[in-house]
Amino acid sequence: MRSDLDPQKLRLLVVGDVRSRRTTLLAEAAARHDFDVIVISYADFLTRCHDRDWIRPGTFVRIESPGDDKETTRLILKSGIVSMERMHRVPITATEIDARSFERGEVLHPRQWFLGFKDILQQMEFLWSHQGIRWMNSPESIVTSFDKQSCLDRWVEAGLPTAPGYREIQTYSQLRGVVAERHRRLFIKPRYGYSAIGAMALEWRDHLVRAITTVDVTWDSGRPRLFVTKRPRVLQREFEIAWLIDTLAMEEIVVEDWLPKARWNSVPFDLRVVTIGGRAQHVVGRANHSPFTNLNLDARRIERDDIETHLGEAWTHVLALAEHAAARISTGYLGMDLLVRPCRRQCVVLEANAFGDYLPGLLFQGETTYDTEMRLCGAVGKLQ
Repeated sequence: MRSDLDPQKLRLLVVGDVRSRRTTLLAEAAARHDFDVIVISYADFLTRCHDRDWIRPGTFVRIESPGDDKETTRLILKSGIVSMERMHRVPITATEIDARSFERGEVLHPRQWFLGFKDILQQMEFLWSHQGIRWMNSPESIVTSFDKQSCLDRWVEAGLPTAPGYREIQTYSQLRGVVAERHRRLFIKPRYGYSAIGAMALEWRDHLVRAITTVDVTWDSGRPRLFVTKRPRVLQREFEIAWLIDTLAMEEIVVEDWLPKARWNSVPFDLRVVTIGGRAQHVVGRANHSPFTNLNLDARRIERDDIETHLGEAWTHVLALAEHAAARISTGYLGMDLLVRPCRRQCVVLEANAFGDYLPGLLFQGETTYDTEMRLCGAVGKLQ
């Protein structure tokens, strides 16, 4: 055990990318709230999962984003091989995984990655839950939030507003058959993913088709490789759009109506609402002329106070909707994405983000998201 750990202090164990800024900011917030912090990688967990030096009864466990670490990506994809085979799917093999370069931003077998990540989190839950630890966010809730269709099913069952969708679309041809209107706007995204990976805004008007996508395609030895681009591409050739949708659909996709958004200074925007302990806390507006408002795609931030003033009486409804939607998935913390309709009196739930509390510099009541989380954890720990 590390000699500098104080047995009288509350302890936080973080599983994540030990070199990421996320982990650094979280550890700094935990230290400010008088926690001892241990940070381990996913590889550490898989090779030393029975290590008793990490946890003791009362330890808070934080599962963080695996990030873009290549070796972690390899471990996760390998963990998904057996699950893929059980689903009668053909996985990318361990040999192929070891041979891949895994360049930054590459879209890598989302379904196998999800199944591998799910397997690792289930191992954590099985090994640690009975040892008296406290999950900051449970493995089950993280798995659920990475499955967009599962989230939508829960919200629809609860009667919460979501964008109308189309189930089990497997090809572009099938989509055109299901959606028979001459003029239509649709939003397509991988079922398993985050940060607008593989997203496409699609519209057709009679025989004219156009798509805006975050996917860039390169070819390597006759094989396509898909990458996320910060500068969305516009596609206008139907065969190219059809090929990309068919390719993404092999990993499963979610298809919804592309709904118009309210505007801020003539720019469409939506909201990221961070719920912590079941309550809406930090809120940021995300404005972009592009259909994709993710902050990592250079959307402009709008301050909470400005959004509150802009929405007026609808503000309390927005916060309540975020809380109700989050409660269907987690009582820990989530980043909830909400779309405000142009009338500014209605909104719909778009997505849940397990690691959506990473918003550097965003304060609410003088605290960062991580400070709020650690303060609440500290209050719980001191009650025991």
